Amino acid sequence: MNVLIILAHNRFTGVNTWAYTLTKELSSRGYTVDIEIDDIYLDDFTFVDGYEDFVKKLRGVCNDVFVRDFVDYSKYHFSIISYNIHIDKPTSGKKIFVVHGTETPTFDVRNYTVDYKIGTSKTNYEYMKCDKLIHNGIDIEEFSFEKWEQPNVKPKRAILLSRYGLPHHLYYACNTLGIELDSVMFDTNIEEKIGLYDFVISHGRGAYESMASGRPVLVYNPMIKDPKGKTLCDGWVKEETFRQMLDRNCSGWSFRYDVGTIEKFKKMISKYDYTDGGKNRRLVHNMLSSKNMGDGFEEGFNGLK
Repeated sequence: MNVLIILAHNRFTGVNTWAYTLTKELSSRGYTVDIEIDDIYLDDFTFVDGYEDFVKKLRGVCNDVFVRDFVDYSKYHFSIISYNIHIDKPTSGKKIFVVHGTETPTFDVRNYTVDYKIGTSKTNYEYMKCDKLIHNGIDIEEFSFEKWEQPNVKPKRAILLSRYGLPHHLYYACNTLGIELDSVMFDTNIEEKIGLYDFVISHGRGAYESMASGRPVLVYNPMIKDPKGKTLCDGWVKEETFRQMLDRNCSGWSFRYDVGTIEKFKKMISKYDYTDGGKNRRLVHNMLSSKNMGDGFEEGFNGLK
């Protein structure tokens, strides 16, 4: 079975790392997976020179990658799309749209016709009236737990994984608590770095990958603010609250704790518990493995044949 996954750019964002993980999983099951990277219709995403590492990484897990190149669309049984500007591509076979959010217009598929819609969270599954819910899948072997030491009882180092940059009040909150804080926007091999830190501050896939690596995770998206401009977060991932966070794809919209000042962020960070790392790993293993995601897509393929 031939599968085409169409992407809009070559940066290490959540959609693209999702696509990489899905490609790796489907390829391991015998599917022939090609990737097309095409931003020709997009104004707010661009093909970034110097990010060839992402393309190289894709080539290691798929059949072929087409970067702004001719694609023979007639040979594919399924085309997987994540941006509505790609819906009109003349692909053959069944067209599957995967919804990654509800806030971005390019993810809105309500006024388009496709063969099948997949939601990645309960919220966008319901909002977009999708056919199936398949959560983000994480490669739990790539994001290993065993090779890292346990997080320190008292945190010394933390890392922010977010393409939106490092807010000053977060930096100073960590600094006054004696915690060294690093920040990464895009990284080819983040799985080799997460375990060097006691905890991770992130959202979406960054949160899930960090959980898989056995780190305590503070769910925070620098872009999430209330109508008055206050900075919000979901707090620490806990076994008893993770399902609610997952319903909104760990976006930061679930609990909306106010962390708009240095003191408020310090108070939130001070709730750190090093034992959450192992619990987080088990949550991802049970609920968000790439195997679970692959099973979901295969069920969808079989239903569309």
